[in-house]
Amino acid sequence: MSLLSADWYDEQLSMKKQLQSELSQGESSLSSPSPERLRAWRLYFESALALTDVLDAELERDAGIPMRWYDALVHLEETPDGLRMNELAERILYSKSGFTRVVDRLEEAGLVQRVRPDDDRRSILVVLTDQGRITVEKARRHHRHAIEQHFSRHLSDADIKALSRALEKLSIHARPLRPGRIRG
Repeated sequence: MSLLSADWYDEQLSMKKQLQSELSQGESSLSSPSPERLRAWRLYFESALALTDVLDAELERDAGIPMRWYDALVHLEETPDGLRMNELAERILYSKSGFTRVVDRLEEAGLVQRVRPDDDRRSILVVLTDQGRITVEKARRHHRHAIEQHFSRHLSDADIKALSRALEKLSIHARPLRPGRIRG
Protein backbone atom coordinates (compact mmCIF):
# COMPACT_ATOMS: atom_id res chain seq x y z
CA MET A 1 0.00 0.00 0.00
CA SER A 2 1.48 3.38 -0.92
CA LEU A 3 1.90 6.20 1.58
CA LEU A 4 -0.80 8.21 -0.21
CA SER A 5 -3.38 5.47 0.02
CA ALA A 6 -2.45 4.78 3.66
CA ASP A 7 -2.99 8.47 4.50
CA TRP A 8 -6.24 8.46 2.53
CA TYR A 9 -7.37 5.29 4.32
CA ASP A 10 -6.48 6.78 7.75
CA GLU A 11 -8.36 9.96 6.89
CA GLN A 12 -11.42 7.99 5.75
CA LEU A 13 -11.30 5.88 8.92
CA SER A 14 -11.02 9.01 11.04
CA MET A 15 -13.97 10.66 9.24
CA LYS A 16 -16.03 7.48 9.66
CA LYS A 17 -15.30 7.37 13.40
CA GLN A 18 -16.15 11.07 13.74
CA LEU A 19 -19.42 10.60 11.84
CA GLN A 20 -20.37 7.57 13.94
CA SER A 21 -19.57 9.53 17.08
CA GLU A 22 -21.74 12.45 15.94
CA LEU A 23 -24.57 10.11 15.00
CA SER A 24 -24.46 8.28 18.31
CA GLN A 25 -24.39 11.62 20.16
CA GLY A 26 -27.36 12.77 18.06
CA GLU A 27 -29.26 9.63 18.97
CA SER A 28 -28.39 9.95 22.62
CA SER A 29 -29.54 13.58 22.61
CA LEU A 30 -33.11 12.41 21.90
CA SER A 31 -34.82 12.03 25.22
CA SER A 32 -36.69 8.93 26.26
CA PRO A 33 -39.16 8.73 29.13
CA SER A 34 -38.38 6.49 32.06
CA PRO A 35 -40.11 3.09 32.18
CA GLU A 36 -42.58 4.43 34.79
CA ARG A 37 -43.44 7.41 32.58
CA LEU A 38 -43.86 5.14 29.55
CA ARG A 39 -46.16 2.94 31.64
CA ALA A 40 -48.21 6.00 32.68
CA TRP A 41 -48.46 7.11 29.04
CA ARG A 42 -49.57 3.67 27.88
CA LEU A 43 -52.20 3.39 30.62
CA TYR A 44 -53.51 6.87 29.85
CA PHE A 45 -53.59 6.19 26.09
CA GLU A 46 -55.31 2.81 26.42
CA SER A 47 -57.83 4.15 28.93
CA ALA A 48 -58.65 7.27 26.92
CA LEU A 49 -59.21 5.32 23.70
CA ALA A 50 -61.22 2.58 25.40
CA LEU A 51 -63.40 5.05 27.32
CA THR A 52 -64.02 7.11 24.19
CA ASP A 53 -65.15 3.99 22.32
CA VAL A 54 -67.39 2.84 25.19
CA LEU A 55 -68.95 6.27 25.76
CA ASP A 56 -69.56 6.72 22.03
CA ALA A 57 -71.24 3.33 21.67
CA GLU A 58 -73.41 3.83 24.75
CA LEU A 59 -74.42 7.37 23.76
CA GLU A 60 -75.46 6.17 20.33
CA ARG A 61 -77.37 3.23 21.85
CA ASP A 62 -79.08 5.24 24.62
CA ALA A 63 -79.55 8.70 23.07
CA GLY A 64 -79.45 7.89 19.37
CA ILE A 65 -76.50 10.14 18.52
CA PRO A 66 -72.74 9.55 18.27
CA MET A 67 -70.24 11.50 20.38
CA ARG A 68 -69.21 13.51 17.35
CA TRP A 69 -72.75 14.90 17.07
CA TYR A 70 -72.96 15.48 20.80
CA ASP A 71 -69.70 17.44 20.69
CA ALA A 72 -71.13 19.82 18.06
CA LEU A 73 -74.55 20.10 19.74
CA VAL A 74 -73.05 21.05 23.11
CA HIS A 75 -71.10 23.90 21.53
CA LEU A 76 -74.22 25.13 19.76
CA GLU A 77 -76.22 24.93 22.98
CA GLU A 78 -73.66 27.22 24.61
CA THR A 79 -74.19 29.79 21.82
CA PRO A 80 -77.96 30.24 21.31
CA ASP A 81 -77.52 32.66 18.39
CA GLY A 82 -75.52 30.00 16.54
CA LEU A 83 -71.98 29.76 15.30
CA ARG A 84 -70.41 30.23 11.91
CA MET A 85 -69.29 26.93 10.41
CA ASN A 86 -65.61 27.79 10.83
CA GLU A 87 -66.14 28.81 14.49
CA LEU A 88 -67.92 25.55 15.24
CA ALA A 89 -65.21 23.58 13.42
CA GLU A 90 -62.55 25.24 15.59
CA ARG A 91 -64.36 24.36 18.82
CA ILE A 92 -65.16 20.72 18.27
CA LEU A 93 -62.91 18.19 19.94
CA TYR A 94 -63.13 15.63 17.16
CA SER A 95 -61.27 15.83 13.88
CA LYS A 96 -62.45 18.40 11.36
CA SER A 97 -62.33 15.73 8.67
CA GLY A 98 -65.88 15.20 7.49
CA PHE A 99 -67.17 18.05 9.66
CA THR A 100 -69.43 19.44 6.91
CA ARG A 101 -71.02 15.98 6.54
CA VAL A 102 -71.64 15.90 10.30
CA VAL A 103 -73.49 19.23 10.09
CA ASP A 104 -75.39 17.95 7.03
CA ARG A 105 -76.54 14.92 9.01
CA LEU A 106 -77.44 17.02 12.05
CA GLU A 107 -79.54 19.21 9.77
CA GLU A 108 -81.19 16.18 8.09
CA ALA A 109 -82.09 14.90 11.57
CA GLY A 110 -83.70 18.26 12.40
CA LEU A 111 -81.23 19.00 15.21
CA VAL A 112 -79.65 22.10 13.64
CA GLN A 113 -80.42 24.49 10.86
CA ARG A 114 -78.23 26.69 8.73
CA VAL A 115 -79.25 30.34 8.78
CA ARG A 116 -77.97 33.38 6.87
CA PRO A 117 -77.72 36.34 9.24
CA ASP A 118 -79.42 39.54 8.01
CA ASP A 119 -76.33 41.61 8.78
CA ASP A 120 -73.88 39.33 6.91
CA ARG A 121 -75.32 37.55 3.89
CA ARG A 122 -71.96 35.89 3.15
CA SER A 123 -71.93 33.92 6.39
CA ILE A 124 -73.90 30.88 7.39
CA LEU A 125 -74.70 30.25 11.03
CA VAL A 126 -75.44 26.82 12.44
CA VAL A 127 -78.21 27.11 15.02
CA LEU A 128 -79.59 24.50 17.41
CA THR A 129 -83.28 23.72 16.80
CA ASP A 130 -85.82 22.95 19.51
CA GLN A 131 -85.47 19.25 18.65
CA GLY A 132 -81.69 19.66 18.89
CA ARG A 133 -82.05 21.16 22.37
CA ILE A 134 -84.26 18.26 23.49
CA THR A 135 -81.81 15.76 22.00
CA VAL A 136 -78.74 17.30 23.64
CA GLU A 137 -80.50 17.38 27.04
CA LYS A 138 -81.40 13.69 26.74
CA ALA A 139 -77.91 12.83 25.50
CA ARG A 140 -76.31 14.77 28.37
CA ARG A 141 -78.14 12.68 30.98
CA HIS A 142 -76.97 9.43 29.35
CA HIS A 143 -73.46 10.75 28.75
CA ARG A 144 -73.01 11.89 32.36
CA HIS A 145 -74.34 8.58 33.63
CA ALA A 146 -71.83 6.74 31.46
CA ILE A 147 -69.00 8.99 32.71
CA GLU A 148 -70.01 8.13 36.27
CA GLN A 149 -70.20 4.39 35.51
CA HIS A 150 -67.00 4.04 33.51
CA PHE A 151 -64.77 6.78 34.93
CA SER A 152 -65.73 8.61 38.11
CA ARG A 153 -66.80 5.70 40.28
CA HIS A 154 -63.43 4.00 39.77
CA LEU A 155 -61.44 6.93 41.17
CA SER A 156 -61.32 8.48 44.63
CA ASP A 157 -61.72 12.22 45.16
CA ALA A 158 -57.94 12.42 45.67
CA ASP A 159 -57.41 10.54 42.38
CA ILE A 160 -59.70 12.97 40.56
CA LYS A 161 -57.88 16.00 41.98
CA ALA A 162 -54.45 14.59 41.07
CA LEU A 163 -55.61 13.53 37.61
CA SER A 164 -57.21 16.93 36.98
CA ARG A 165 -54.01 18.74 37.96
CA ALA A 166 -51.92 16.50 35.71
CA LEU A 167 -54.28 16.75 32.74
CA GLU A 168 -54.52 20.54 33.08
CA LYS A 169 -50.73 20.70 32.65
CA LEU A 170 -50.91 18.45 29.60
CA SER A 171 -53.81 20.41 28.12
CA ILE A 172 -51.94 23.70 28.45
CA HIS A 173 -49.08 22.15 26.49
CA ALA A 174 -50.98 20.03 23.97
CA ARG A 175 -54.10 21.98 23.03
CA PRO A 176 -52.25 24.80 21.21
CA LEU A 177 -50.29 22.19 19.24
CA ARG A 178 -53.40 20.71 17.62
CA PRO A 179 -53.72 22.15 14.12
CA GLY A 180 -56.96 23.97 13.37
CA ARG A 181 -58.24 23.95 16.92
CA ILE A 182 -59.34 26.73 19.24
CA ARG A 183 -56.46 28.03 21.31
CA GLY A 184 -56.78 28.09 25.08
